[in-house]
Amino acid sequence: MENCQFCNISNHRIAADIIYESNLAMCFLDNRPISKGHSLVIAKEHFDNLYDIDDESLYEIHRVARLVSTTINQIYHPLGINVVQNNGEHAGQTIFHYHVHIIPRYDDSYNRALEAMARKRVRVDLSELGPVGNEIRSRLTP
Repeated sequence: MENCQFCNISNHRIAADIIYESNLAMCFLDNRPISKGHSLVIAKEHFDNLYDIDDESLYEIHRVARLVSTTINQIYHPLGINVVQNNGEHAGQTIFHYHVHIIPRYDDSYNRALEAMARKRVRVDLSELGPVGNEIRSRLTP
């Protein structure tokens, strides 16, 4: 897509600090990093999100995400690494081209935020989960 920032990066029309590239995926450093080593793995072909990406590209992106995450872990020894993929505006997706964030964590600030969210969660009875599970199971089409 002509107006897609990530398509332009994958086609080398926009410069990026590319750290890995295969025939289906590319990984580059995020130019607005949350932390040292924050990287993005993108599909080289345009797919808006998880719902329309082909299996081969999906698998390759996650293979590359594991490779890069492992390398970042060996070099910088973060306390943890988030591998995050957002689908849709309300999930935080801002560029509508399938991509995965690799975000090394060097302090516990994110962990504290997750703990605050977790404290708001409420356990529900299995009887409340059953209808939801049944509906999802009945519509799964592998």
